[in-house]
Amino acid sequence: MKTVFIITFIFLGSISAANATSKSTHTLSLQNLERERAALIDDLLNPTLNMQERMQKLNKRQRHLTDIERMVMRDERLISQPSKWVKQAFDNYDSTFLVHAGAEQKLKAGQQWLSHIQLTNEAVSNTRMTYRKR
Repeated sequence: MKTVFIITFIFLGSISAANATSKSTHTLSLQNLERERAALIDDLLNPTLNMQERMQKLNKRQRHLTDIERMVMRDERLISQPSKWVKQAFDNYDSTFLVHAGAEQKLKAGQQWLSHIQLTNEAVSNTRMTYRKR
């Protein structure tokens, strides 16, 4: 479980860094996508939610993320003025467009993300929480 939180921290940190370095207004749709994707992952990993609350939040986020992904894919400004950040987002399609990539694999957005970072139910089931001695 600790590994999941570390991966999430690194992932969200890279999103924040990318948002901070991107000053251009033509990437606003991509920035919105990044924020919504981070929120979906946060809901996925939130330990305070019970299963029903988690599913409700994830379903709502996935619907919203679907719309934002479509907007980004159709945003002509991104294609006409491609930046390094935009190119990286489209090169990493499976992690940028979680809903669309997941649909191709017949997975929900959260499952797509877990699959992309190679975290399986078996791996989670085999983990155990212990305290590390220093």
